[in-house]
Amino acid sequence: MAVTDVKKLRPELLTKSKAELERQAAEIAMAIAELERAEEIKAKEELAAEAAGRVERVVADVKWLHEQGLLPDRVTAGFSRGDIFSPGSILKAPSAESLVGSAKPAGEKKRRRRRGPNGEWLPSKASLSDKK
Repeated sequence: MAVTDVKKLRPELLTKSKAELERQAAEIAMAIAELERAEEIKAKEELAAEAAGRVERVVADVKWLHEQGLLPDRVTAGFSRGDIFSPGSILKAPSAESLVGSAKPAGEKKRRRRRGPNGEWLPSKASLSDKK
């Protein structure tokens, strides 16, 4: 039978403040989340390695087709940056970390604002053009 009384299990916890206990609980929760993320990354490493090999083959094949003049102009334009044909900079292999996602959740998008002639806050011109 497990001990369920905190006085017998960890009596020193009763001497700490509520804020200190909440801080420790938050730290433990963050550590658990980081351990889970590390496990997910380790599980995705094999998939990322396979993807890297496939991307390398695709880039090499696209380069070969371009060198032979067999690549359509629209595809060549898609793999170009300006006038430079560079499929390796367009098509990149994913990493295990990118397959798992960000460790920190994305916060609310910050709004761009400016002051109006009367001093009140108005949406910026850039934020208004984003909605179109």
